[in-house]
Amino acid sequence: MSSLALDIFNRLISQVDEVEAAAARAEADGFAATAPILRRSGFVLAVASIDTYFHEQAARLLAAAALRSPAEASTVANYAQSVSAADVSGPTGESHIRLRLSYKTLVSPRSIDTAMTAAGIDMTIVWRDTAFTLRTRPDRLKLQLELFYDRRNQIAHEGDWDLVQFDFRNMEKAHLADCTQYASVLTRAMDSLL
Repeated sequence: MSSLALDIFNRLISQVDEVEAAAARAEADGFAATAPILRRSGFVLAVASIDTYFHEQAARLLAAAALRSPAEASTVANYAQSVSAADVSGPTGESHIRLRLSYKTLVSPRSIDTAMTAAGIDMTIVWRDTAFTLRTRPDRLKLQLELFYDRRNQIAHEGDWDLVQFDFRNMEKAHLADCTQYASVLTRAMDSLL
């Protein structure tokens, strides 16, 4: 059975599929210049779906950790910042955690590891077992995620503009397909472990 986090991820990634369908229609209708613009939007949304997935997992796992013991509540509060152990372990604990998580991006392997470690999860084991499931190495999984996150940052923070070529970076159907496929296999494999 999949988690709520994975269900939300699936809904978001289906929107990326719709963006790709619109890009393909634009190309077929003779608007080839529109397709890369749409695909850049889809790429940002695909990476956001990974972020949302890990936010949902972190909210659930951090809230559970905060309730296990005062020491773990303190660890969660230190990670969340600007809240106390009493806040995160109280009746509105998950709301406090969600509020603090809304200021964090959980896409880079380091940020994911930090959040999950605060929840008491050994991410070395999670990355290893995810890599085993996907028949690769943990360092390759993390590097691929970093590359997609970096490309998302190029789009979101630099307009995907390449100063050397003095043009937009190339964005083809394959770029978006690689990102959505990776996002899907990563979240599904991790979901069985988290």
